[in-house]
Amino acid sequence: MTALAIREVSIATAWRAALAALGLLAIALIFAAQSWAQAPDPAPARTRLDAARAELAQIETLFANPNATDAELQRHRLRLQPLLEQLRHITEEQAPKTEQAKLRIEQLGPKPDAKAPAESAEVVRERETREKAFADADETLKISRSALLQAEQLLASIGDRRRDLFAKALFAPGPAIVNPELWGAALSTSPEDMRASGLIFGDWLSVVVEASSTARGALVAVALLGAILLYVARARYLPRFAERLDPTGDTNSLRCLHVALAHIVAGAAPPALASWLIYAALKTAGLLPPRIQPVIWAIVVGLAIFAFVQALADALFAPNKPQRRLVSVMDSTARTVVWIAASLALVVSTGKVLEAWLQAIAASLASSIVVRGVVVLVFAAVLIAGLYQLRDDKEVEEEACLGPYVAVDGASLGPIRIFGWIVGLVIALAALTGYVVFASFLTEQVLWLGILACLFVLAYQLLDLGISELLTGNGHFALTLKAGVGIRGSALQKIAVIVTGLLKLVLIVVTLMLALAPWGLESVDFLTSLRAAFFGFQVGGVTISLSSIIVSGLLFALALTATRGAQGWLEGKFLPTTQLDTGLRNSIITAAGYLGYAAAVALSVSALGLSLERLTLVASALSVGIGFGLQSVVSNFVSGLILLWERPIRVGDQVVVGDAEGIVKRINVRSTEIATFDRSTVIVPNSNLVSGVVRNRVRADRTGRSLISITVPRSLDASDVRTMLAEAAHSHGDVLQKPPPTVQFKKIGTSTMDFDLICVVADVDIVGRVTSDLNFAIHKRLTEMEGPAAGAELLVKGLDGIEQSLGDIAAAVGRETKPSHRKKAVTTARASRPRLLNGETGEEEEPEEQVRRETTHAPEPAKDASKDDSKE
Repeated sequence: MTALAIREVSIATAWRAALAALGLLAIALIFAAQSWAQAPDPAPARTRLDAARAELAQIETLFANPNATDAELQRHRLRLQPLLEQLRHITEEQAPKTEQAKLRIEQLGPKPDAKAPAESAEVVRERETREKAFADADETLKISRSALLQAEQLLASIGDRRRDLFAKALFAPGPAIVNPELWGAALSTSPEDMRASGLIFGDWLSVVVEASSTARGALVAVALLGAILLYVARARYLPRFAERLDPTGDTNSLRCLHVALAHIVAGAAPPALASWLIYAALKTAGLLPPRIQPVIWAIVVGLAIFAFVQALADALFAPNKPQRRLVSVMDSTARTVVWIAASLALVVSTGKVLEAWLQAIAASLASSIVVRGVVVLVFAAVLIAGLYQLRDDKEVEEEACLGPYVAVDGASLGPIRIFGWIVGLVIALAALTGYVVFASFLTEQVLWLGILACLFVLAYQLLDLGISELLTGNGHFALTLKAGVGIRGSALQKIAVIVTGLLKLVLIVVTLMLALAPWGLESVDFLTSLRAAFFGFQVGGVTISLSSIIVSGLLFALALTATRGAQGWLEGKFLPTTQLDTGLRNSIITAAGYLGYAAAVALSVSALGLSLERLTLVASALSVGIGFGLQSVVSNFVSGLILLWERPIRVGDQVVVGDAEGIVKRINVRSTEIATFDRSTVIVPNSNLVSGVVRNRVRADRTGRSLISITVPRSLDASDVRTMLAEAAHSHGDVLQKPPPTVQFKKIGTSTMDFDLICVVADVDIVGRVTSDLNFAIHKRLTEMEGPAAGAELLVKGLDGIEQSLGDIAAAVGRETKPSHRKKAVTTARASRPRLLNGETGEEEEPEEQVRRETTHAPEPAKDASKDDSKE
């Protein structure tokens, strides 16, 4: 291993050790914070409650001032927040104490009436003490709940008033930017503003120049040199760094995401750090007067925002670098989006610097309105110009129409473009009509929402790809979980999907909170609502609590896991050591499962806080549902309980249900599984097994009967056949001798005899094999007893008359077909020789005449020949 590799391994080990130490430190701090937060207050609950109520009354008195500013309301809110936590803690602490005091009184029983014997003095004193304790605890609980409700209402009222003030300030009308009087007032005060700027900033520059020869100037010069070096390094090495990190051949999305994050850091860190160095040096050297400090700070923040926005847009859209682009757009669109983002950030930063400058010189209101209105109009113009450059490319759309459908930028960016056009026009119209504050607020929100959207895309892709790669990839952490912890790959995939989904949900909630925060929705309001949803809120007398639901689900899961574990222990450890049969074992395991499920439901219901009255209402509703639509389900469930209790069939029994025959494998809540002999499974509802006809072959015992029927010729001796069958049955080892095998002579035919061999085997499962073995043995013995088989002959008597009639018919048919044969022969001979002439005239004779002549002169056939023709 090389030195470089050793160094890398040592660095990685050091990083892991540092991360592990930080993790342990964080866990320790969390537990310490929890223990500190949960430490009981030494002061009594009533004392703390009275102090909280007094402070709450003071805050409520201050809130009653109608002229309270937003800053004052914010201070009231900050004071009220810990007070609300304290009241909530007192209420949670006092509720179980009140319940315990009530139970102690109930243990003494009700007070005896006048006619009953009086209680002893000790019981009377104990009852009075317990009643007083209950009265004090109940009083403290009621007062704490009332104070908590009062604090929550006051907090909501403060939030409502702050939102009203924000809305009034935001939508306050002012002079329109196109108003000539406004411009006249601004121009009239501009000489004084310029003079004030020269005095303030000129004096400051003179002080800085005078301090340049001192140690303070050296400090500022070093900071300035460091800032210049940072800018030079960014301009020189950032392109090389980008070329080195660009995934030219690697198109892995996670790799592109890592490159994008590196681009953000490398592009935004140097300008921000350089600006902060100069600001820190000036502040440390004492060269920042109170009036100049906000302006310099606005410049520092503006440069940082501009560099960050430009680096973020470049990392996400990557102009001219489609191989690392995280958003699927064209190069022209990517360049336009980056230009829009950088330009808007520059306009907003410039506007903030100008506002700080106007505030530093105490400029007139008209000048402030004009400067802010001009900045807003420039912002709207830049936004609209950039959106106009994002218009659809007709050539690209025409090329996309020639082939399969490919979404162009106009389809994907259409909603964003429409929203941008609306916002740009609203900003311009608001500035032109006098709502400059609202227009300026919208410019900041456009930039803020753009930054949030880019960060959301980066974080979303990082969660989507990073968690999966971390848990299911080939990294060290995933291999440790697989090999060291023993978690399977499929389980890790499920965990990765669940964790990714939860983190995505958190990311969406956080993004929405950050997007709505400038509009008056604070995190405290959201957390208060979240706390109310988590710890419970009242709806119609029923407390709905997310925490109770989670705890109930966890208890149900734990009880279910314990039930499965108990069933596994019974099935694998305890029951095999007993002498119980398989069916009874299955009944015990199933009954234990039912008890465990019932206990799990009871625990989860008790954790939800449902009372018996509400459960009665639920049961009533379920009974109505059962009456209408769940009859078969309940019938099957009850039938399953009957099968487990009565046990007409058991697991392992061989049964016949209708056309199906097989072995009972499992008796479930709703149905029973029967495995047939062709390796298929038949699902039979339990109600069919209870109300229908079921043939159980092993209900009483597992012995089976083998029946073999044979037919033998009458030539054999019946006694020998019986002896042979009995010996074949007795010689088989699986045939029981008690009861002994039986041979029955069933029937005597004309030439055969029928016998039945009946024998009993120990288990019904081996009946088929024993029957086959006996058939082989009996066939062998019968072959030896019968000898070689002769050829079969068929003798038919009484057919002499039929034979003579058939002979006569054949002779008659032969005589009828003979002239036709001769006529055919004459025709063939005439065709093979010249035509004959009739006498001296030389006329051709007719065929009929020639045939007649040949027939007349032909010799008469012999008798033997006629007989031969008739046979043919």
